[in-house]
Amino acid sequence: MQSHNSNLRIIKIVFAIIILAGLVLAGRYFLLKSDKPTETYIEEARDTVEDTGEKAADEIIRASKKEFLNEQQEKIPDKIQIDVPFTSQAPFAVWDERHQEACEEASIIMLKYYLDKKPLTPEIAEQEIQKAINFQIRKYGDYRDTDAQRTVEVAEDLYGIDNLKVVYDFPKVDLKRELAKKNPIIVPAAGRELGNPYYTQPGPLYHMLVLTGYSGDQIITNDPGTRRGENYRYDIDVLYGAIHDFPGDKDRIKEGRRAMIIIVD
Repeated sequence: MQSHNSNLRIIKIVFAIIILAGLVLAGRYFLLKSDKPTETYIEEARDTVEDTGEKAADEIIRASKKEFLNEQQEKIPDKIQIDVPFTSQAPFAVWDERHQEACEEASIIMLKYYLDKKPLTPEIAEQEIQKAINFQIRKYGDYRDTDAQRTVEVAEDLYGIDNLKVVYDFPKVDLKRELAKKNPIIVPAAGRELGNPYYTQPGPLYHMLVLTGYSGDQIITNDPGTRRGENYRYDIDVLYGAIHDFPGDKDRIKEGRRAMIIIVD
């Protein structure tokens, strides 16, 4: 307790010195123009410094306590793992044009089967991918390069998933915050920035994948871009830096806003 009080005293003294210096500099002009004795100004300044210094120090202490309590209340777990069924976007390794463009469909399907608590076999996944592609062609005229908002619309229009939301321009810590709620996340990305060695090189310009957890500074994903994508881990800085929504042109993918699709409870 004595050490704590000493620290508070030091803080108050530092603020007092800073404020006194400012008062002295600002008051030099008035000292020259006033009939008040110098001793009077010094005494008034001392009283002001003590009062202002105490208030400033107390305010900083209150703010620090508030920040500490907020951190304690938030307390993100060290690791999270969500059991999301996995499929590659080419369940039978047929990488034709349809399957090369099916990362968005595969991501939605993984989320659907997680929400429905159903197993996802390659046979089922292939049927669902073809179903999703055909649905989009009928409804929207195309299925390729779906941005985050259109992906949300497809999930609702096709599967009735109505509790998804796109969040833009979020800080890195929000990835862990959302996953700590034990809800998977879908993110669009500049695929080549991910540096996944299992992609057909040099990798997709635009990609979409599902985040299923984290451990320390690694984000766990179900990455449909490779058959080895189940529980594939990315460094959080690499993943966060690669997250870009589709801006309308794959060649400008790095201009896309940072976006993630979350489940709204």
